[in-house]
Amino acid sequence: MTGMASAMYKSGKDILVVADGKNDESDRIETYSIKRFNGWKPIRRIKKAKYISQLCNTRNIEAIYADSWKSIEYLKSIDVPIFVLAHGTEIQKNISNLNFYKKFKQKRIFSSYSKSKKIIANSNYTKELIKETLKIKANKIDIIHPGIDIYEKFIQQHTIQKIKGIINNSHPVILTLARLELRKGHKLILDALSRLTNKYPNLLYIIAGDGPSKKEIKEYARKLQIIDNIRFLGWITEPEKSVLLKSTNLFIMTPHLDNESVEGFGMSFIDAAFHALATIGTDSGGIPDAIIDGKTGLIAKTSDVNDITAKINELLSNPKKRIALGKAGQKNALEKFQWDNKVKEYLNLIYN
Repeated sequence: MTGMASAMYKSGKDILVVADGKNDESDRIETYSIKRFNGWKPIRRIKKAKYISQLCNTRNIEAIYADSWKSIEYLKSIDVPIFVLAHGTEIQKNISNLNFYKKFKQKRIFSSYSKSKKIIANSNYTKELIKETLKIKANKIDIIHPGIDIYEKFIQQHTIQKIKGIINNSHPVILTLARLELRKGHKLILDALSRLTNKYPNLLYIIAGDGPSKKEIKEYARKLQIIDNIRFLGWITEPEKSVLLKSTNLFIMTPHLDNESVEGFGMSFIDAAFHALATIGTDSGGIPDAIIDGKTGLIAKTSDVNDITAKINELLSNPKKRIALGKAGQKNALEKFQWDNKVKEYLNLIYN
C-alpha cells in the first residue's frame, strides 16, 4: 500500500495510513501520516477498528481503502465508503471440501466484503473466483491491477557489487522471485533446466525467497544433478530485488492451482517487466492478466514440463526476441502500472 498512499498524497489527498507494527524510522521519510498498532493480532485489529471508527465520527473522511478483508473485519457500521482489495489467495475455490475452520474463514471474508462499497479484485481470475465462491454480484467487484512499488532510489553500490559477485561469469542467468512453496512451481523449472544444462553449461538459476519447501526444492535439484547451476538466496531486500531484475536475462515463475492457494495476479511479472526483463509464466490464476502472451512474455501450459522447457529454450536461444519482449513489457509497465497513473482508477471509485 506504500505506492498507493504516496500517489494519493501526490494527487492532493490528505492521507493517513493505519498500519501494523512498531514505529519505524522509515516512516519519517514518508510525506503522509502513519499511525501504527502493535501487539497481539486480535487485540491489535480491534484497536485499529475502534480508532478508525472514532476518526470517521470526528473527521471528514472521504473514503477508506483496506489492504485486505482482515483490515475491516472488526469495523462497525460507518457512513464512509469502504473499498477493499482482494488478492485471490484468500479465497478457496472448493468450499464444500473445506474443514470447519476454513469454511468459517470464508464466512468471515464474506462478512468483511459485505461492509464495502466495492471489492477491488487484482485480476479477472480473482473477480470470477469471488463471484463463484462467495456468490457476490459482479457489479460490486471492480478489477484494478496493482501498481509498481519502485525502490531504485534505495539501491546502494554494495548491493550492486553483491549481485555481481553472485552472478560472476554465469550466462544465461534465470531468476525466480517467489515464496518457496510447491504450488509456485520451482520443481517444474528445475525439471526443465535439467534438460537444458548440456546446451547451456554456464547457466545460472537464481532462486530468491524463502518458505516451507526450501529443503525439498534443494534436494530435488541435487537429485537432478544441477545443484551447481543454482543459487538459493533466501529472503532479499527490495533494492536487492531491483538489482537482480536488472542483472539477469529471464524471469520465470510457473505456479499451479491447489485447494489452499492461487496466484491471484502475479505482480512479480510486472516488476520484472518494469526492468525490461522478459518473462515466462503459466496459464494459472491471474497470471494471464500480468503477461501479454507473445508480446511482453510467454505463457506456458500449467504443469507441462515439455512446454516450459520449450519456452525457456525459445528465449535463451533467441536473444533478439527475448530483448524485444523485455522492452515491450517495460513499455506496458510504464504506461499501465505506475502508481501516478494507476491511483486515478482507485480514486475514481469514490465518485462513481
